[in-house]
Amino acid sequence: MPVSAGQTSAAPNPVQWRAASERAVAAETLVPQGVTASLSPNGVKALLLHWVMWQDKNSDGKQDSGEALDLMTHDRVAYASAALRVSFQTASPDMAQVWSLREGWSRAEHEVYLPLGSTTYRRSLRSADVQQYTLHVTTPLTSQ
Repeated sequence: MPVSAGQTSAAPNPVQWRAASERAVAAETLVPQGVTASLSPNGVKALLLHWVMWQDKNSDGKQDSGEALDLMTHDRVAYASAALRVSFQTASPDMAQVWSLREGWSRAEHEVYLPLGSTTYRRSLRSADVQQYTLHVTTPLTSQ
């Protein structure tokens, strides 16, 4: 989703992402190999995308080397063909994960913590509304 030069915000429109939903794959294929996962329901297709924000320094409309900006989030843009719950545990790192995605497009909020007295990290991805994002300074930034 581009943020034009001089603008400080853009409101995403998930309807425009309809074509990208065709790239969704069987949800079980998103789980690390060799891990047994619990999926409910079965047969759901899903897609997890990384946020990317970059500064189009040469104004060519494409992300080139050196244009990526650091993000303060590990959230994902998520698509699920139906509401989905996935849980699994990995040995390395020692982490129990739960993904709760609603049907359609959403922002999958990412949270990781280590409970006091435990050696097993807890990680979750939970659907939240896609929202408007505001940049703090007016710069020629592009995000997708």
